[in-house]
Amino acid sequence: MAEVDRLRDVVEEIRGELDALDEARDEAQVILRDLHKLSSEAVYEIHRGDLEAARDKLDKAAELVSKLHDLLGDFPELLRTGFAENHLQEYAEAEILYRIVKERRVPTPDEINVSPRAYLLGLLDVVGELRRIVVDALREGELDRAEEFLSIMEEIYSLTMTFDYPRAVVPNLKRKQDVARSLLEKTRSEVTIAGKTEELRRTLEKE
Repeated sequence: MAEVDRLRDVVEEIRGELDALDEARDEAQVILRDLHKLSSEAVYEIHRGDLEAARDKLDKAAELVSKLHDLLGDFPELLRTGFAENHLQEYAEAEILYRIVKERRVPTPDEINVSPRAYLLGLLDVVGELRRIVVDALREGELDRAEEFLSIMEEIYSLTMTFDYPRAVVPNLKRKQDVARSLLEKTRSEVTIAGKTEELRRTLEKE
């Protein structure tokens, strides 16, 4: 009977831990929903050219990231899985894009309070956002700007392609690398064509 009593204590202790985990998860979902919204809005503002509004969104998002770390500090199984990490990737993507556009530099994972894995995957997603900037620049006839951001795309691509890990270590890494490669090749081709067109135009003007 003593053994059964001991088992009852163990089971109740497990119940308490799982209740705490479940409660933390419910609270985190609210934070993650708002984090996703702010990150998406920040990217939208960056593409609109309103960096001040983007920074305001990102500052609010950064507060939520800190709050999330505090909430899930005792539950790494939630913080380091797709439940939270997918949203932290989106935040990392928005922060990295902002710093590139605003300062021509990238922040470190510690600066933006995300894991190296979330940072890496967010960085790969930045390639797609940079493509949008390049395409917009070409549409506006700003070839120099397009070439500048294409160069940044190429740098990100060349560095991130050196990572080779299975899905168990970095989920979706290969897929994101493949997407980045495809976007880069397409963008490089478009910039090259635009450059040759501009050269031809200048040549014709001189004749």
